[in-house]
Amino acid sequence: MLQLNEVRIETMCRLYVKYIKRPWDGEYLDLLVTALNLTLGDKRAAEAPDHLCRNVIRDVRRTIRRAHANAREQAACRPLADAARRRVCSTSADGATVAEVITHVIPEARAVAAETLQDARAFARTLGSHGSACLQGMLDMMTVVDCAVQTQRSTATVEWTRRALRQHAKTLISITA
Repeated sequence: MLQLNEVRIETMCRLYVKYIKRPWDGEYLDLLVTALNLTLGDKRAAEAPDHLCRNVIRDVRRTIRRAHANAREQAACRPLADAARRRVCSTSADGATVAEVITHVIPEARAVAAETLQDARAFARTLGSHGSACLQGMLDMMTVVDCAVQTQRSTATVEWTRRALRQHAKTLISITA
């Protein structure tokens, strides 16, 4: 059980004085409230009020930084509600990929994508009567088996068609890049 000794009480008084001095700063107040909670931790060594106050504030800042990093990492994994928007990702100092900003797709990118899709559809028509259906199946994220059932072709034919469409798409993308 935690014993409230003079060091903890003095540390809590110092944190409370800091709390009173900056009532307008919400983030700082959250930091100090968490520091007060850490001060009461029974596993925390309490030798001197100066050291304990400094240590709990340092630990709270580290905890908040880690929580923000985890929140960014989790947000980068979630899909966006609007398909017309995309994430701008960067790499943080520790090597983790972080979604920094969400931007709108520019009109030029839409035009390039529309032209690429138009060229892919034209190529799909040259592959036979099932080419357009296979392309649409790929765009709709259908499995090979589902696409084969829909087009009434064998799975080998659908796989061959999809392979040709992917190769042509790589060619189109390398041309536009």
